[in-house]
Amino acid sequence: MIANLQTKVPVQVAGARVFVRGIRAALGLKGQWFNVCFVDDSHIRRLNEEFRGRPRPTDVLSFPWQDRGPCRLGAASPRKDPEGGWEGEFAGFLGDIVISAETAWRNAAAAGHSTWIEIRWLILHGALHLLGYDHTRDEGEMTALELSLRGRLGIEDPKSKSKSKGQKAKMQKPQLHSRLRDG
Repeated sequence: MIANLQTKVPVQVAGARVFVRGIRAALGLKGQWFNVCFVDDSHIRRLNEEFRGRPRPTDVLSFPWQDRGPCRLGAASPRKDPEGGWEGEFAGFLGDIVISAETAWRNAAAAGHSTWIEIRWLILHGALHLLGYDHTRDEGEMTALELSLRGRLGIEDPKSKSKSKGQKAKMQKPQLHSRLRDG
């Protein structure tokens, strides 16, 4: 589900749905899904304070449904817990991604690209967190995968197109393939 609960920044909800399908295909998430909710700065500030102890707006928050441990791209989601729960409606559910459209707009303006590019980057970033990646602890693995996926999904940074494709591939491919092979 994609929900837009704010009115301050235009959001392409239909485009976000299409993009989420592309992420699911690129990551091999057969039968796995997540929600994306667009909010304003005041809403995400409250969430950021409540769940992270940081009383300020942020661009994206991810709320995994279950602790996934190490990332397992394309792995089947658990269907039942020992008591028989989570079957049916929540089978394959990864969690929720909350994006501040206002912060996305500001970030995009500061970086010199469109809000739509920024929003797609944030959806991808949030999805990787739902899969268990953590850029604060993984020595660049999440970042390398995210940059590689941006290229595959057609949302590269317009300013980085000056690098040759070969240079980008050399920087990103080894880490991407090792994670997919090991995960």
